Amino acid sequence: MKSKFYEKIGERLFTDILPNGLTVYYLPKADYNRTYGLFTTNFGSLDTSFVPLGESEFQTFPEGIAHFLEHKLFEKEEGDVMYKFGALGAQTNAFTSFSRTSYLFSTRENSYECTELLLDFVQKPYFTKENVEKEQGIIQQEIQMYQDDSDWRLFAGLLEKMYPDSPLAADIAGTPATINAITADDLYKNYEVFYHPKNMNLFLTGPFDIEMMSDFVRSNQARKDFADLAEIQRKEIKASEPISGESLELEVAMPKFALGLRGEDQLSSDSKTLFKYKLANQLFLDLLFGRTSQRYEELYNSGLIDDSFGFSFDLDKRFHFAVLTADTENPQILGQTLQEAIKSYKIDRDFSEEHLDLLKREMLGDYFSSLNSLEYIANQFSSEIYGDLTFFDFPEILKELSLSEIEKFADQFISEMKKVEFTILPK
Repeated sequence: MKSKFYEKIGERLFTDILPNGLTVYYLPKADYNRTYGLFTTNFGSLDTSFVPLGESEFQTFPEGIAHFLEHKLFEKEEGDVMYKFGALGAQTNAFTSFSRTSYLFSTRENSYECTELLLDFVQKPYFTKENVEKEQGIIQQEIQMYQDDSDWRLFAGLLEKMYPDSPLAADIAGTPATINAITADDLYKNYEVFYHPKNMNLFLTGPFDIEMMSDFVRSNQARKDFADLAEIQRKEIKASEPISGESLELEVAMPKFALGLRGEDQLSSDSKTLFKYKLANQLFLDLLFGRTSQRYEELYNSGLIDDSFGFSFDLDKRFHFAVLTADTENPQILGQTLQEAIKSYKIDRDFSEEHLDLLKREMLGDYFSSLNSLEYIANQFSSEIYGDLTFFDFPEILKELSLSEIEKFADQFISEMKKVEFTILPK
């Protein structure tokens, strides 16, 4: 087991790679009274085409299968695992994203029992024809619930236009038709590949003794047998040309506008460069459009945007894109304004050393405040792993980033990006 002390945040992280391939991260917090565990597989909604265990050809599975599998793992022959966590005084949940599925618990008591339950229920699947059919109806209701959420429809509609004919264009939960096509055999084939310990990591933080907890986890894993797993072969994500300028009519009071910037540039394989690339492009958007920018104030005062305005930069090894959204009475003018700002950013008054220093101080303040939340630490940690670099390296990476580096990474992104506008209009 390795350990690393992060001087800037005063935390020591322990990393243990077990004989079965599972990577375990421990962050002891002696002065906390709650333990938080997050068990994550590198498997999400994008992973619909891969080579199953023991086979040699790619097979494509129904959209939504990763999310479906997440739901089904809680159901066992003896009942719902949530009740077992409840009996231990713990809360539990799970979530599926484009590239990950995570299972979690939070508790003030019985931390070892909860850790064991987390590991055991995720590593013991129980899929039958009957319980799969039962779940299909439940997930269809969940899909319908999202159809009534206009903000979700805006984001999903934009992705569909940015990445046509690819898994990114599909809802994470799938559609009623794809959900109905999922079988118990499909679930087992996905589980055997993506839920192998080699493809997973466990993050534990709380007031536990590091030696006792690590021995406990090692003992739990040593009792289980897993088939040998070669490197997972996932089909490369390829999308058709993006479609811009489309709209959808829904029951909304005001038009909802989204501008998507699909990254087409080649990403670096170097972990630190990738970390910097993501952070630099987040700062790039913040400099131009954040609440400390003069442009934000002007757009707000002119009525082009309101408090709903937001933006993000998402990056995975298989995709990267920026999204800007707002409720606005003038989507066409807003789209033109945002695109012009990006095009001429080098002469923008907000793109300055002084503004960058202000943003860095704000980001660091938010970062250190977030370290008080075990839940936030665990969730960020599982999604911000770049080789040996983690969420805890954020202060150092931020400090190193200069305005010229942000310009370099922004140029790399915007020089090849493809722009897509999508709007939801009132019926």
